[in-house]
Amino acid sequence: MNTTIRYHSYGGPEVLEVEDNPDIGLPGDGQVRLRQLAIGVNFIDTMFRQGVFPLPVPAIPGVEGVGVIEAIGHGVNNVQVGQRVAYYLAPGSYTQTRHVDASALVAVPDDLGAEQVAAVLTKGLTAWAGLNGYHKLQAGQTVLVQGASSGVGSLLARWAKARGATVIGTAGSEPKRAALVGAIDHVLASDAPDLGAQVRQLVPTGVDVVYEFVGKATFDATLVAVKDGGTIVSIGSASGAPNVDRDAVAKRGLKMVGGPMATYLSGRVEQATSDVFSALKAGVFGEVAITTYALRDAAKAHEDIAARAKTGSLVLLP
Repeated sequence: MNTTIRYHSYGGPEVLEVEDNPDIGLPGDGQVRLRQLAIGVNFIDTMFRQGVFPLPVPAIPGVEGVGVIEAIGHGVNNVQVGQRVAYYLAPGSYTQTRHVDASALVAVPDDLGAEQVAAVLTKGLTAWAGLNGYHKLQAGQTVLVQGASSGVGSLLARWAKARGATVIGTAGSEPKRAALVGAIDHVLASDAPDLGAQVRQLVPTGVDVVYEFVGKATFDATLVAVKDGGTIVSIGSASGAPNVDRDAVAKRGLKMVGGPMATYLSGRVEQATSDVFSALKAGVFGEVAITTYALRDAAKAHEDIAARAKTGSLVLLP
């Protein structure tokens, strides 16, 4: 039997159901059959589950995983049976064994564990897009990361620091802030009522770029913190989408960017993937915090995301 997590309607974590299904059979043309070793959990999974990004239901959540190829379909010549591979942004990952298009696969270095790759690949590629696509970060720039303890935020903040930026990061709890101390230049409370003013005390002229992972709860502070002519990169909105005064943004010459990270990876996936794995092996991301759950406990992982109860990356083990 093949254990799978599926939702038949949109809603909270409780809509995630555990199903034990028959064997999935052989892959179709252009596909592989992948026995999964680790499955990455991302904030976007919760948005699919809630119907923010609606998929036809019933649906299997999840977009990334790492596994071993058990069979290949007709026309597949870029991978082979027995090879360990990973994928990102391929919906339907919360299952023990799955079919996935061979074109979505990337090779996994032998010296990285499956849990490490599942914890970092999609988040690392999003961070890479943040530093090379949404905004092309230059050494010497000042950066504010709203939600620097989040899965992507923690990687991006450390990577920006390694690339020569001065990095200010925010987090909502003392333990999360403590985990950032020493890794970046300044750590502030994301719920401080004078957060924007605190940033301006550190950088009187305002920061060059804000990476916004929190959204509505921190956006007013983001507007105070960013310099005129600066950039706001909206990659996430854990607290909901902010209300943006477009006229005020335009008067200050602010650049607001966002949208799917895949847009910024087009034609550069191989380079981006190589950069992420190299940064991971070089220790740029520090000691990546990983919390593992059994696949059958996927609903608990989603509950912890909603409660902001975990730092770092969440990984399901089939």
